[in-house]
Amino acid sequence: MGRCREASEILGAVVGRNPDHTMARFHLATALKAQGLFQQSLEHYQAIHAGFAKSAVFHTDLGEVHYNLGRTDEAIAELNEAIKLDADYWRSHFLLSFAYGDNGQLQEALEESRVASRLNPSFQNTEANLTLSNYARSGAAEAVLAGGKEVASLESTSFTLGMAYRERGFLKEALKEFQKALGDMPDADRVHVEIGKIHAAEGNYAAAAEAFLRTLETNPESAEAYRFLGAVYHLQGDLGGAALCYLQSFRLNSADADTMNNLGVLLFQVGLKEEAERMFKKGLNLKLYHLELNYNFLNCHFLKEEYPMAENLIQRFEAFMGKSPLLYEKHAILNYKMNRLTLALFDIESALSLDKNHSDALYLKALCCLREEDFQGAINAVLDAAKMNPRYTGFAFFLALDPTRRAKPLAIDAGTAFEPDDDLIELIQCGLARRFDKIKEYLVSVVDKGMERLRGKSGPADSTRAANGSSEAGVGEAPGKPDSCEAVSTKRADGAAPSRASAGSGAPAGSDDAEANDILEALTELAPGGDDTI
Repeated sequence: MGRCREASEILGAVVGRNPDHTMARFHLATALKAQGLFQQSLEHYQAIHAGFAKSAVFHTDLGEVHYNLGRTDEAIAELNEAIKLDADYWRSHFLLSFAYGDNGQLQEALEESRVASRLNPSFQNTEANLTLSNYARSGAAEAVLAGGKEVASLESTSFTLGMAYRERGFLKEALKEFQKALGDMPDADRVHVEIGKIHAAEGNYAAAAEAFLRTLETNPESAEAYRFLGAVYHLQGDLGGAALCYLQSFRLNSADADTMNNLGVLLFQVGLKEEAERMFKKGLNLKLYHLELNYNFLNCHFLKEEYPMAENLIQRFEAFMGKSPLLYEKHAILNYKMNRLTLALFDIESALSLDKNHSDALYLKALCCLREEDFQGAINAVLDAAKMNPRYTGFAFFLALDPTRRAKPLAIDAGTAFEPDDDLIELIQCGLARRFDKIKEYLVSVVDKGMERLRGKSGPADSTRAANGSSEAGVGEAPGKPDSCEAVSTKRADGAAPSRASAGSGAPAGSDDAEANDILEALTELAPGGDDTI
């Protein structure tokens, strides 16, 4: 049915209870592969390799994962093994043609493409794709492999290709196809949603907001578009606008785990921490293996210093998540807090072995070095981490933005320094209590006011905002609040304007002094006796 996220959650539960259930692991690996979580998929495929040594389908799937991870030689080896087992399996030849093409072995690529076309005539035109760039070739392959069949009709060709490009991470190519699809697809609201996702992934939040607003102009009952628009406002630091969008999405679909996750993050930011934790729990009751919900619920326990509970959550998380730099880093935080430095350092090195650019692991390494009075080691670790990201983000919360790209979720500050505005709190509490009649005027006006701003906008398009959402990266037009919710803003206790939300991907700092202050503040707060809020 294409509901790979739900499939992986159910299969993950099976594997968690019985790690030796080979068919559950095989299908879990397949579901993870379909979501683009290739590293996690690979680990499950490798765990059951011995039991599927004679399966052409298994070797083909494993080859596809290697190919998507950029391991072309390993992909070629697995695909050739599949062909030895079943020379008539078209997918093996088809994938091998692209792997050879990436390696520059064009003659071999053409030959494999011809074999695939002979075995499955629907690919008779794929030879021409081999002359295109790697991006185009990969996207064409994914377009076919996504469903294992031809595109249903010419009307949807651009949309299908756009989806394929986006799944592979080729966002510019995907955007071009989606823009073509606007003229082909009768339900343009679907296309605008996908365009918005691409702009959001690129950090161009102004353009993303415009796309989601256009979706809502066509389909005002789209809970998904409201959730995406809320996430965009949230990343821009507009908590009032985010609250209105999340609450409208929650009104339209009260059983959406992504909305619950994002609303929980917002609740925590405005100081409603107990309500936030309850919202995370509610979401987990719907989707136990939701990535962002698990991390955020774990974060709540870290910030409350409930380390035994945090350890239980990490162990449960490992059962379906497998190995990941982020999970190793969380385990390292736990071991550091429990004064288990040797285990913390082991987790840190494990995280760095999977991702050498995982800056938060290096900041933790600096803390471990300080605890052992290895001052030079601490300095080196901080300097290395600062080259990747001038801020420590280990206690940030994660927003659910695009369900197809969850390998690196968007991080956002906990925001505990903010004093929430009374009107914002009242609005949120009305929404949580489902007293939407009290805030109907606010909710209805979100799209109207947003579209008014779009129609009145002049001058060049807004500049692309850095993915971390920091104020230094800004957009051409200040995010602002929807006109209808001027009263539901946030403010600092000292009356100053609130700082922007910040993601964990690294932002250019305003100055060397600012970078140094960020690093020193992060290390101070994480150290024993600090309040652990970054």
